[in-house]
Amino acid sequence: MCSFIFSTIQPTTNDFNRIMSLRGPDFTQSSTINGCFFCHNLLSMRGDYVGQPYISDGEEIVVMFNGEIYNCPDAYDNEAHYLHDLYREFGAAGFAKLDGEYAIVIADFKQAAVLVARDCFGTKPLFFGARGDDFGFASYRDALSVLGFDEIRKLKPNHVVKYSFNRKSIVEQQIYSFNMAQYKTGMEDWFAAFDRSVAKRVQHLRGKAFVGLSSGYDSGAIASSLIAQEKEFMSVTVEGREDLEVVSGRLAAVRASGNQAVVIPETELNVQELRNWIGKYVEDQPYFIVTDSGERLEAGQSVHKDDAALILAGVCAKAKEEGARVYLSGSGADEIFSDYGHDGNKLFPHSNFGGKFPNNLLGHFPWSSFFGSTQAAYLAKEEMVAGSFGMEARYPFLDVEVVQEFLNTTADVKNKLYKSVIREYLRTRNFPVKENVKIGFGFTSRNNPKKKRLFRFWK
Repeated sequence: MCSFIFSTIQPTTNDFNRIMSLRGPDFTQSSTINGCFFCHNLLSMRGDYVGQPYISDGEEIVVMFNGEIYNCPDAYDNEAHYLHDLYREFGAAGFAKLDGEYAIVIADFKQAAVLVARDCFGTKPLFFGARGDDFGFASYRDALSVLGFDEIRKLKPNHVVKYSFNRKSIVEQQIYSFNMAQYKTGMEDWFAAFDRSVAKRVQHLRGKAFVGLSSGYDSGAIASSLIAQEKEFMSVTVEGREDLEVVSGRLAAVRASGNQAVVIPETELNVQELRNWIGKYVEDQPYFIVTDSGERLEAGQSVHKDDAALILAGVCAKAKEEGARVYLSGSGADEIFSDYGHDGNKLFPHSNFGGKFPNNLLGHFPWSSFFGSTQAAYLAKEEMVAGSFGMEARYPFLDVEVVQEFLNTTADVKNKLYKSVIREYLRTRNFPVKENVKIGFGFTSRNNPKKKRLFRFWK
C-alpha cells in the first residue's frame, strides 16, 4: 500500500501529501525531473527499503507504482525496477504480462508521454487531474485538488492510458480480456486457482496478514485456505450479529493451526472516535451504484457516510496494534460469484440478475458490478480506510485467474448453490459456515442500547 503523485504543476507546500502519505509510512521521496514533479510514499513489503520514483540512467524513464506485483522475479530488488525493464522491452503491452494489484505511472521523456495503468478490477486508486495545459496523476483526488487541478476524475480499471505531454495524443487500451465460454463442469480448477491466489498474497510480507473473520462465506474461504496451506496469519472477529456456533468453530480452527485469533467485544468500538478518524484521515469518495437496468441507487452515499467504514477502521486499528500490515479482504466475491442473489432472488436492490447466471454470457458480460457500481464503490471504501492505517489491502477473490476459472464453469455449476464455488470449497475444507445467508453486521448504539446499527462489511 503505497501512494504517489505525478504533476506538471510544482507544489509550494506539502499539504498535497497530508492524507496520501498515510498509505506509505516507511519512506517518502520526491524529485523534479524535466519540469515534472514526482512524489512517492512507500510501504515496503519485500527486500530492502528502496524508495521511488525509480529513475533510469539518463533520466529517460521514471517509474512509480502502488500495490504488489506477484509475478515479479525474485532476482529484482524491487518491483519498480522490474516494471522499468518490462516497459523497456514490451512498451504498453507489458502491462498485460503483470499479475498483481496495482496502479502505475511511467513517464517516458524520450517519447514525451506518460503511461498510467490500473489492474483488472481497479483495486488501487488512481485519479487524473487537469487545469489548462497542466495535468497530473495521483493515488488520491485530494492531492490533485490541493495542487489546483479542477478537472479531476478516476481512471478506468483494466486500462492503460498513454498521455502525451503536448496533449495531442491520448490513447486508451484495455489490458486484459476474459474468455466467456462456460464449459467446465467441475470446480477443482477454481479451488486450485483460489489457493494459489491466497498463497501469493502472503508470500512477501513485513508483519502479519489478517482476515476479518465472520461466519460468512468469503472470509471463511480465505481463512480455511490459509490454514490448509499452513500459512501464518491473524484473524480478527467483532462480536455482533454472527452465528456463535459457526464463529466458535472457526476461531478454534484458527487457534488449532497455531495462528492468532483476536476477538473484539463490540463495546470496545468507540463510534465517535472512529468517526473522527475517518473524517480527519480518510479521503471521502462518492458512491455511484448503478444496476444493469440503469437504475441509480444509494444516491448521496460516500465513504464518510458509510457506517461500514467505521467497523473496518476499528478492525484495522486493532490488527495494526497486533502487528498486521496486510488485510486480506473478501471484497469482490459478492459482485463476481453471486451478484448479491441466487436463482433469480435478489438479496439487495443493486443485484443485477438475482444471481441466476445465463447459459450464454455473451450480451450479459460484464454486468454493472463486475468492474464498476458496487465493485468500485466498496473497493474505494476498503482502500481509503485501510490506507489511513498504513495497511495494504489485498483481494484474493479478484485474482484474474480465479475470476477466469469461475467464468469458465457452466451455468449449472454457477447456479447450483448460493456462491456455489465458495460453498463447495468450504465443504472440501470441512470449514464451518452459515449457509444461504448474506450476513450483515451490527453493534449496539451507546445512546440507545436497544437499537442495532447494521453495516455491510463482514462477508
